[in-house]
Amino acid sequence: MWRVKASPEHRRVWAYYALLFVAGLTILVGWWARVFDITFPNKRMWDEIYFPVFARDYLKGVPFFDLHPPLGKFILAVSIAIFGDDPLGWRFMPAVFGCALVVLAAVFARRYFGDSVPAILLAALFGGETIFIIYSRTGLLDGILVFFVLATFLMALRAENRDQLVWPALLLGLTIAIKWAVLGIAIPIGYILWHKGLFRPFLASLSISAVVYILVVFAGQIWNPTGPFDTFSNQNTVMNVIEWHKQALRNAGRSIPNSEGSQWWTWPLLGRPIIFFHDTNAAGKDLVFLAIGNPFVWWSSTLAVLTGAGEIIRRLIFRKPLADHQLVPIVMGYAFLMLPWIPGTRIPYVYNYLPGYAFALLALTYWLTLLWRYRWWGPWIVVFYTVLAFAFTLYFLPLVTGLPLDHESLRQHVWIETWDHGEFQ
Repeated sequence: MWRVKASPEHRRVWAYYALLFVAGLTILVGWWARVFDITFPNKRMWDEIYFPVFARDYLKGVPFFDLHPPLGKFILAVSIAIFGDDPLGWRFMPAVFGCALVVLAAVFARRYFGDSVPAILLAALFGGETIFIIYSRTGLLDGILVFFVLATFLMALRAENRDQLVWPALLLGLTIAIKWAVLGIAIPIGYILWHKGLFRPFLASLSISAVVYILVVFAGQIWNPTGPFDTFSNQNTVMNVIEWHKQALRNAGRSIPNSEGSQWWTWPLLGRPIIFFHDTNAAGKDLVFLAIGNPFVWWSSTLAVLTGAGEIIRRLIFRKPLADHQLVPIVMGYAFLMLPWIPGTRIPYVYNYLPGYAFALLALTYWLTLLWRYRWWGPWIVVFYTVLAFAFTLYFLPLVTGLPLDHESLRQHVWIETWDHGEFQ
């Protein structure tokens, strides 16, 4: 009996189902990892000694100074007001934003690439990325910051006329009101809107961003009108805003050595993760919270950015069409979010890479989507990639969720000497 061979389209359908299954499993595990036993450890980890404390101080009217704008602390203050000044209160809002980031990634990719396959891929990459998991279950600002960066970019993609520019402008102001370092996102946004013929209205809309930012900072000074510096005064909130910026700029330029710090050029290599917490339980098992990315995805995304930059250069050299190429805003976003850290005026950390890393994942999604469309076997290579990515997520999950590991197993997870910090000997 003759057997009818499956057509390429039929085989692609089965690959699509397989991709959907693996991605769905990755996302479910990623969501579970973001909320599982989120109150452990029942103590502050890493920079939880700062941001949740600042958020609590806002609620209590206790004077403090922080060089970052106040919006991130306002967001943490919401869950602290609801649940109390405890681990659930510190970590609930980052978990909400961390879970929502996976959905946002799918919506973003569907809009940017115009297809469901890249939406599935990007959601899986964000969902299973271990560094986003740990930043979703700690009372820190960087996962929230990535959400706002991606949301701002999405609103720029959706804008079709000058009236709709209010939304990316509003979100840009809010994003900068969490951390200044992501101001570079305005460059790829401006490029996209220039391509739509909206560049001049975009420049005008930046006044909205500035007003939103100032209002947030102003609200912070009203809520917390004094600080530890003599220059602050209860009498003049406007002067407090000015003095806060002066103090923040002075502190932003300080270089304070820290063993957890790492230079910007090590970030694409995953050179030095941050140890948030390390202890042992009654059975002698290691309990670890290490801010480490999924190495397989991380290194793949670095290669994707380099390949993307190479493709842009190739097109420039051979004078091929480039202005509307999808890689241009992606590589621009990555480069301009890395740029503030290159001068090295202060000790940076791997978490400063996370906004740029989101664009590295976009570059990776671009190349995987291109591979998906290549011949009959391309989709199955993409499925195989997602399976490997999921396997690496499972392997490194104990390091970002505090699941018990025997010491030998912990040592096996430390592939590179700089991941150790001397803690895991």
